[in-house]
Amino acid sequence: MAELKSTIPGLVPFPGRNKILRTPYSYLESRREVDGAEDLWRVGNGLYDLEKFIKFHPGGSEWIELTRGTDITELFESHHLTDKPARVLSKYYIRDAVTPRSVPVTFEPNGFYKTFKGRALEALKDVDFHHPSLKSNVIADSLVITTLTLCMTAVSWQSYMLVAAAGTFLAWTTIIAHNFFHMRDNFRMYYFDLSVMSSKEWRITHAMSHHSYPNTIWDYEMYVTEPMLNWLPSDKKTRIGSFISQIMSPILYSIVFIGQLIKRYYSVIFEYKSFEYRDALPFLIPVLMCYTAPSIVVAVKYWLMIITACSFVFSMIGFNAAHHHPDIFHDGDICRENLDWGLLELDAVREREVIDDSDFLCLTNFGRHGLHHMLPTVDHAYLPLCMDAFVQTCKEFGVSTKKYTQWELVKGQFQQLERREPRKNQR
Repeated sequence: MAELKSTIPGLVPFPGRNKILRTPYSYLESRREVDGAEDLWRVGNGLYDLEKFIKFHPGGSEWIELTRGTDITELFESHHLTDKPARVLSKYYIRDAVTPRSVPVTFEPNGFYKTFKGRALEALKDVDFHHPSLKSNVIADSLVITTLTLCMTAVSWQSYMLVAAAGTFLAWTTIIAHNFFHMRDNFRMYYFDLSVMSSKEWRITHAMSHHSYPNTIWDYEMYVTEPMLNWLPSDKKTRIGSFISQIMSPILYSIVFIGQLIKRYYSVIFEYKSFEYRDALPFLIPVLMCYTAPSIVVAVKYWLMIITACSFVFSMIGFNAAHHHPDIFHDGDICRENLDWGLLELDAVREREVIDDSDFLCLTNFGRHGLHHMLPTVDHAYLPLCMDAFVQTCKEFGVSTKKYTQWELVKGQFQQLERREPRKNQR
């Protein structure tokens, strides 16, 4: 793949795009090549040794262990609402970095993001925003129970209709689990692994990559689908190539999970070289199905059909949720001059009508997307508390809060696949 230069001034080309096998592990390895963290942890221009802090990290050791040797500035800023983490971090300072940051975004005290974050903290003062809400927990647990019941019933009755229902509920379960793996370690984040995808690897590709640099050449979720799906505007796109991408999309949606399954265990064996208990979770459903199936072969057959249905529903929702439309910024477009991290996040995201008004739809359809990108560790059910602060800050900084319909985003995603010309797209 040819190296692409970002249109965000100062954002260096990302070596991970050119890897033969683009895995989450290779994403982190590529970060270590360009971040100048020297086998430590980098925040801004400072280098910190967090080795002794790993087991004390309130969010869990995994966040720290995975990011050794990388620049965690965006993660640090967006995952901590209070000032306490900054005070703790200062205790582990080693020295200044010798190279400039590879990412040019800013977190100025009076900038958009810091202003909004301060107001959001005030709005959340009466809830325990460090933990998920009871409502989200109940919805997630109900979805898991329903999913397992449908899977076992589908193979018992050998019903294709129930296969479709089981696949849909498993997709919703996977999406709601995404609400939990952004937070402190908790058992509900492992619901994600029932889909065969990895909660560990999605913390890398989604939380660390996509959330920090959406729609840029550093966004794993943008480049991992190339060349089959290429949403970046480019004069190298051809009509026939775009047409093939559009008609092939539904097929790709259906096989995404199988591809993730293969990559997952390749990484487990050859990259991480360690097997964790959650790596056994993808096989919980087919094992349970064996108890109600006439044979193991039938159980595996129906499980694969459910996974395929789940993959289609999950991908259909995910690829059309918030990020792809000709009016949304994609690397290659003309970037705004103000490089405040929050503003660049919102340029690459849109909210939706109807879905954002329901906690259930929000949790199962990647809703309240702009607020979620601003406050990834805050439970989706608490995000409405921050809406007034969000609207007020957007108004002060001249940012539109217009919502799109789901149909506009579905149609726009296919239009974006064929868009060639750069635009100045900002909210």
